[in-house]
Amino acid sequence: MTDNTIQTIELHPLCTYFPRMSDAEFISLKENIQINGQTHPIYTLDGMILDGGNRYRALCELGIAPVIIEYTGSNPTQFILSSNLHRRHLTQGQSAAIVSASQSWVNAQAQDNNARLQDVAQLDSATSRAKQSGVGHRTQQLADKLVKEAPAELVKEVIDGKKSLNKAIKEISPPKPVVSKPEPVPTVEPEAGDSQSGIIDQQQSAIQALEADNKVMMKVFESDDRISASLEQVKRLTELNRDLNERINSLMTAKEEAINTANYWKDRFLTLEAEFNGNIAK
Repeated sequence: MTDNTIQTIELHPLCTYFPRMSDAEFISLKENIQINGQTHPIYTLDGMILDGGNRYRALCELGIAPVIIEYTGSNPTQFILSSNLHRRHLTQGQSAAIVSASQSWVNAQAQDNNARLQDVAQLDSATSRAKQSGVGHRTQQLADKLVKEAPAELVKEVIDGKKSLNKAIKEISPPKPVVSKPEPVPTVEPEAGDSQSGIIDQQQSAIQALEADNKVMMKVFESDDRISASLEQVKRLTELNRDLNERINSLMTAKEEAINTANYWKDRFLTLEAEFNGNIAK
């Protein structure tokens, strides 16, 4: 069968929220399918591919008729997020943005009176979305802000891994206000007729105003230093989590490949065993 005989099926909107595979990843997928065949079905919903867009493309290019199953569950959002979030090499920013964008799409469908989706808008808080994406509450809040306020092109760049979540947030956030330094206290020149006590009172008032301004400025600077230190700590922890997620994803990929290989040799053994038993029977 050639790929010309296979009908092209478009991707479901929920499926498009996951980035497409890189060229190297796609080539590896095609080679795996060519050796082991299709090990996971393609799931469709309303005539569109809900899960398995990369597998479908690889099968078409190989000229292999895909095994397609219509999704009949009640929560397609949860299905596709659970199936893809933790088996793909995604950063925390990507995962958070994908969950937020998916829930935004569900909410839009519910507003259009789509009864099938009204009952599945379960990720209605930043806490539940963070639990689904596997990121911190603050990271999920930033992703929610991005999806709500940023143009679709910028959200897509974050989901595809072309731009970090923090960098994208900076692009849509207003710059911090510049805190001006207090004006120097003018020197009080004695005027004719002024008493010595009057000059001292004026100078004391000016000194007190300056001290009050200095206290306010010190609080601003101390607060900014604490925020900077907290952000640096969050950055270090984020990098550590990213490294751990990459190691886990690598192990999961190796595990899946090992399972596929084991299944292949199991099938070969069963086939040979059947042939051997058939020859003995003859």
